[in-house]
Amino acid sequence: MTDHRCLCGYAAADADDLADHLAEMFTPDDDVAADGRRHAEAANGTSRPAASAIRTCLCGFEAAGIAQLDAHLLAAFTPSDAVGRDGNRHAATASSA
Repeated sequence: MTDHRCLCGYAAADADDLADHLAEMFTPDDDVAADGRRHAEAANGTSRPAASAIRTCLCGFEAAGIAQLDAHLLAAFTPSDAVGRDGNRHAATASSA
């Protein structure tokens, strides 16, 4: 049994799986958030070594790692009513938080 569930009933294998589910439900195909800007991981330019933990969003936000970038993207795309592209509400349940 999993402790990682979404309000929609999705039972995730782990916290990363739940985060992926939420991203899929909220991220529009064009990666444009309500703020009018595109949010997605930018390609690693040649100014940083490939092993660098820093991840950059297309909006310019720099994250210390992939978890921080994922949190930024979820914050950018999650609507206040938590209704996803499928018309259902999506959020981690209390036991998942």
